[in-house]
Amino acid sequence: MNNLDWNEFRQVISDYVGINASEITRDTDVFDDLYLDSLGLFGLGSHITDTYKLNVSLSLVASISRVGEFFNLLNEKGTPVEE
Repeated sequence: MNNLDWNEFRQVISDYVGINASEITRDTDVFDDLYLDSLGLFGLGSHITDTYKLNVSLSLVASISRVGEFFNLLNEKGTPVEE
């Protein structure tokens, strides 16, 4: 478990997509609410993994549709980047 902070996480998403962090919940749909397509989802995934210095399988990222699922994925399955 990586002990990510929810409020910080949604602020990172807010900065990337340009939507106020207060409008982002765990149930926010990355496609319908954040207006991302599959390429946008991977871009967001890259941004977040770079921000937190965590690796996560792209196949797992491709299977999510809600912000809370993304948070849980990084928190539970993200592995530290080796530098």
